[in-house]
Amino acid sequence: MAGLRITVTPILVADLLAEDERMPVYVHVIEHPDARVLVDTGMTELHPAVADMDPRLRPLSEQEIDLASIDIVVNTHLHFDHCGGNHLFAGRPIYVQRRELQDARSQDDHTIREWVDAPGVEYVPETVWLSHTHEPWRSH
Repeated sequence: MAGLRITVTPILVADLLAEDERMPVYVHVIEHPDARVLVDTGMTELHPAVADMDPRLRPLSEQEIDLASIDIVVNTHLHFDHCGGNHLFAGRPIYVQRRELQDARSQDDHTIREWVDAPGVEYVPETVWLSHTHEPWRSH
């Protein structure tokens, strides 16, 4: 694999107030010789359900990134701060854990459901391949 060059670029897309401190929200672009991958999509708009977290947005759509150049989108999980920009990739497959998608669609306090199922968003539900760190006790 000599000469294989992979880069991972974090992009700050928001920050939220959590326990009296600002918490940054990042998405990541992975540049791989075979594809350009976006991991998570952040937030692109405000929502009353998270107003108490005083979101300060830097939407992906306003960053210096060519959204059309993204080949693959992966959601590590579907909390609002990870899937709020999925609508920017309507019509393109978005990979997510099967159990996570089921939870996001069935549990009222899991996420902002209209962001999960925004018009045109198409998921490719997968079985066990990623785990997220917000809830390490959950096994998917």
